[in-house]
Parts: sequence; C-alpha cells; structure tokens
Amino acid sequence: MELTINKEEMIKALAKVQAIIERRSSMPILANVMLEAKEDSLIVNATDLEISLEGQYQAKVHKEGKLTVPARKLYQIAREMPTEEIYLKSKENMQLHISSGKASYNIMCMAADDFPALPVIDSISLLNFDSVILKEMIDKTIFSISQEETRFNLAGLYVQKREMEEKFMLRFVSTDGHRLSLIDREMEGIEAFNLEKGALIPRKGVVEMRRMTDEGGNLDFGLNQTFALLRKESLKLIIRLQEGAFPDYEAVIPKSKGKIINISRMDFNEVLKRVAIMAADTYNGVRLDFKDGLIELSSQNPQIGDSRESFGADYSGEDFSVAFNYSYFMDVCAAMRSDLLNITFIDEQNPCVLRGEGDPGFLSVIMPMRI
Repeated sequence: MELTINKEEMIKALAKVQAIIERRSSMPILANVMLEAKEDSLIVNATDLEISLEGQYQAKVHKEGKLTVPARKLYQIAREMPTEEIYLKSKENMQLHISSGKASYNIMCMAADDFPALPVIDSISLLNFDSVILKEMIDKTIFSISQEETRFNLAGLYVQKREMEEKFMLRFVSTDGHRLSLIDREMEGIEAFNLEKGALIPRKGVVEMRRMTDEGGNLDFGLNQTFALLRKESLKLIIRLQEGAFPDYEAVIPKSKGKIINISRMDFNEVLKRVAIMAADTYNGVRLDFKDGLIELSSQNPQIGDSRESFGADYSGEDFSVAFNYSYFMDVCAAMRSDLLNITFIDEQNPCVLRGEGDPGFLSVIMPMRI
C-alpha cells in the first residue's frame, strides 16, 4: 500500500472512528483501524464487533493494498504532521511508514486478513432523512436511555413504525425506568418502511448516529431484524441491534388529564438550577409546591442547608405538592424548543407528562419521588 492524502482528510477520517475502537479488548486488533488504498480513495474501517464505521476519502493512490494500524496513535501522528500532505507506505516487516515534510514515523501494523469484515446487510428498506430531523429526534430521546448495563432491554433507543390517525409515523422511545421520552415524526416513504416489529438500537450506536448528523445534509436510515444502517454519502455506519424485549411503555403514559400547569420553560429551568444547588447529592430531589398562579421550588440538604424560590405559573386549582429528580426536568427543558412548558398531573403519586406546542409529537413522562 502506498498513497498520499490531504492532512485534514486524514484527520477527519481518523477522528470519526475514535469513539468506536476498543481500548480494552481480548482482541487487540479491535484497537486498530483498517486502511485500504483502492483506486483513488483511502477506505477507513473501524469496529468493536457491535458497531462498524466505514468511510471513503479522496487520496492519490500509488499502490493498492490494505493493513491495520493502531487507531489512536495514528490519529495523534496525523494531527501533528507539519505539512498539508501525508505520505503512507507499507513496509515488508508489517510496518507502516508515515511522513510529512521532515517528520517521519514507522508504526507496527497487523494483517488486514485478521480484521473483522464489515457486516453484509441484505433486504433492508431505507428512509431518506434530513439530518436536522434525525438530530432532533435523537436529542429528545437519548437522555432517557438507561446507562445501567444490567438493564440491557432499556439500554437503547426503541424505534417503531406507528399508524396514527390514518398516517404512518416513525417513533423513537427511550426509558430508564424513572422517566420516558417519546417523539413521533411523519416521514416520506414511511408507509413502505419494513419495520413490522420494533427495533432497539444500543446507546453507543445512537451516539454515533447523532455524530453523523452534525455535518448536515440528507442521510439514509434503515433497519432489519439484526442491524441498523445509517449512510451519508461515502460514510456508512452499521449497528448491531440490542437483544431483549422493550417494556410496554404505553402503559406508563397517563391517559387521563388532571391538573394542568403552563409555565415558562426557560424560567423554570433557571429556577431549577438555582434551587438544585442545595439538593442532596444522593437523590437530586426538589419539591414543587403548586398554588393558585404560583409554583414554589425548594430543596434541602440536612448537612448543608436549604433553598427556596417561587415564580408565576398558569395554574388555578387546589394546592398540591410533589417531588422530582430535578435533573430529569432539566434534561427535558434543554431538549425542548417551546417557550411554554405544559405539565400535566393526575395526582402526587402518578407520573407527570411534559409537552410543548413548539415540540410537536414529543412528550416526556417523569416519575415522582419521595423526599
């Protein structure tokens, strides 16, 4: 293998794989990235066996070939190269020679034949997404994905095709057992999208999907029974789906409406930040007291002290008090766009539901807590 590539292209290619490669694994080759010089491109491939990313980048190929190189070390080298072009050439003793200007390196490699092959995906239907829409759908659900590895059936984003009011919608749902986030979007071509059963995309894969939306433009998204595929131009992300049955999440969404409060989302978030300073670190609890035209937030820590602040709310009804993990509310406020936040309660024991007119198709459910 022998090629010359623009430094910025090389850095961009290697930056995209850093979160995928395995730092600690029983398979040392998973810490490597596979480089393949082919025609007029450098093909870069990384995998942890659950997530695979392949990108194709413009290069001047002098001799075709492929090998695997330690991904993090190669990335460090590329970022420090002194000129705008990087020259790479494989050597007979399983080394890769890398040079730029007067700087040169020789780095030990591993055979490309030992690198896991990219999964072959057959019979998969694709949706063409505006990356802005996909980014919004992920941002409004990713924070509710469980981070407990033992709860594997909650440690991912659940994707469904739903028919609602004679329209087909794509639905993203996540829950960690204490809160739930859901968003529906009507998509062109969703009627033919082959998703008879829901699919669970693991959290790490969702994070990589989110990264692919950063550059804008359109991308293709598809699912089959085993894999999720996200493709944007010459970049391809393949994610092995999480096993396990996602819970009956609709059962926890309150169907009846009781107390309805409309408040400024930004004001609510700012007051939460201030009051939360004194909340006990063990459970992040903040008490909300609702009165006619008013909401009062308070927290206390027996070892430090307490805090209290009130502000106006569009509420008329009997007084009631309820406590929540303040970070759950702050996550929702950060993800939403609506100026007014609509909070619906049945009573102090049941979860509340958060919505906003500026966030169509989105809702969040948060369980109360005792403090």
